[in-house]
Amino acid sequence: MLAISSDDAKTLREFREKYAPALPFVADTDGRLIKLFDVKTPLVNFANRTTFIIGAGRKISAIQSGGDAIDATKALGAAQMCGG
Repeated sequence: MLAISSDDAKTLREFREKYAPALPFVADTDGRLIKLFDVKTPLVNFANRTTFIIGAGRKISAIQSGGDAIDATKALGAAQMCGG
């Protein structure tokens, strides 16, 4: 698992120092991944919080979204059901 954010590397580093998340973060400051996965919010330049479960053959097997906090345990459960 990894997290992708539109925040810059400095902001992500500060977030990691403050909250010590278990996931590694990737900065997507140019929005390429946000556009690729079609998760940009309509009016402002940031992404909706969305979890993609990538299964066998690198295919998306489940998508979870909504709210400010995505429950990582649900993502792990979905990954296990998909054989991940």
